[in-house]
Amino acid sequence: MNGFTVMASQPGQLSLAVDKLKGNHDLSRDFQAGLATIRGISRVEADADQGLVVVCYDKQQLTSLMSLLALKATFATFFPEVNAMQLATWLSQSI
Repeated sequence: MNGFTVMASQPGQLSLAVDKLKGNHDLSRDFQAGLATIRGISRVEADADQGLVVVCYDKQQLTSLMSLLALKATFATFFPEVNAMQLATWLSQSI
């Protein structure tokens, strides 16, 4: 996905490099807070200096329909220029 790179993926944890977050402390903080409210996500760490996001999650909860819809909505809110459905499909391959 353009602007997103999976840096590491292991069961229960995903590390993403997000171009738009690099150097943008407000967006990183808000995105971190938005992700943290989704059922199935236990911890989120966003590093604006490097443009990295680490998400710890419970796969069974995160892949429920409600959580996937919330994840799609969160990405659509913070990255409206990206096709959220395409992004969600791409991310689902890493979780």
